Amino acid sequence: MMKSMSNLVVVIDMVKGFSEEGALASDHVKSIIEPIRTYLEHHPGDIVFVSDAHDEDSSEFHDFPVHCIKGTREAEVVDRLQLFAHTCFQKNSVNAFQSESFRTYLVEKLHDYEKISIIGCCTDICILNFALALKSYVTEQNLVKEIAVLQDLVATFDGPDHDRVEASESAFQILRTNGIKIE
Repeated sequence: MMKSMSNLVVVIDMVKGFSEEGALASDHVKSIIEPIRTYLEHHPGDIVFVSDAHDEDSSEFHDFPVHCIKGTREAEVVDRLQLFAHTCFQKNSVNAFQSESFRTYLVEKLHDYEKISIIGCCTDICILNFALALKSYVTEQNLVKEIAVLQDLVATFDGPDHDRVEASESAFQILRTNGIKIE
């Protein structure tokens, strides 16, 4: 008997350090918590969370302010989404695919999924990097998987030299160009 294919949702960086407190917290990211919660309540497939949890001396802090240190509140999944965070992985870079434990998990289970949907933050950094890496891996393995970024369930921040609308639109265009669906 053949196992039916299902859909996977990967929730990226929906932690307190990007939505509630800390140097990189953003009200724009906070605003997608409830829509994500509603989506996950009705999602029939698997759900995986991958979140920043940096070492204190993370090299990422040469590019971004210190954030989401392992063991701090900033590295915790936001309270409103904890109910769905049964399968969780930590990452120490902007690309979830570089998290060895998550990549191993995903590669082992990839054949179970026909579609992988990506939600969370930040659209133009962690979402973009993971989606491109996943698409490249799937293509290299000669697999056919639909990879989608759900545009109403991703967000990024406004900051000096970082316009969130412009950054998101640029990310969506790059994703589309690389065969990733924007839904």
